[in-house]
Amino acid sequence: MSIIEFIEAREILDSRGNPTVEVDVILEDGSMGR
Repeated sequence: MSIIEFIEAREILDSRGNPTVEVDVILEDGSMGR
């Protein structure tokens, strides 16, 4: 099981100009997902 070390969220605009949420997640082993 992976342990989450860090989460950062931000509001961005998608291709149509609608606000949406983008999130970066960093796991204990250094893996990153967006």
